[in-house]
Amino acid sequence: MNQMLELAWAAGFVDGDGCIGTPRQTYKGRDNICHRLTLRISQNNREVLEETKRIIGESCFIAKEKRDSKTNRQAYALVYDSAHALRAIKKLKPFLRRKQFEAEVAEKMWVEGKMGQRPGSKGWPPEIYEIREKWAQKLSRLK
Repeated sequence: MNQMLELAWAAGFVDGDGCIGTPRQTYKGRDNICHRLTLRISQNNREVLEETKRIIGESCFIAKEKRDSKTNRQAYALVYDSAHALRAIKKLKPFLRRKQFEAEVAEKMWVEGKMGQRPGSKGWPPEIYEIREKWAQKLSRLK
């Protein structure tokens, strides 16, 4: 199958079952909240996720989702994190429909928020954390 066609197919899964997110996390001894870029696709068909993983071709993992009494089948999540999420989003972006704006916000947050860069011994200035939080809230409002 043609690579462009395969990426369009994978983008359909992201549009339907995917989530572009920026989970917040804290670190011991630091006051500021950090943001991480993630791309997560949930599906109860593991083979579909394996195929999507092959097509996108970025480092990721497949995790079992927690089941409860209301769930008939085991669900899985294909998870891309940090720079791998950004590269996956960039590959899929030309084919995204519903999540097109989320992909654009994620890219802007990455650049303006200096994500993927090391802050140094003193950490980032407060403006960087404010920029990241601004974009994280915008991304959340697009859901």
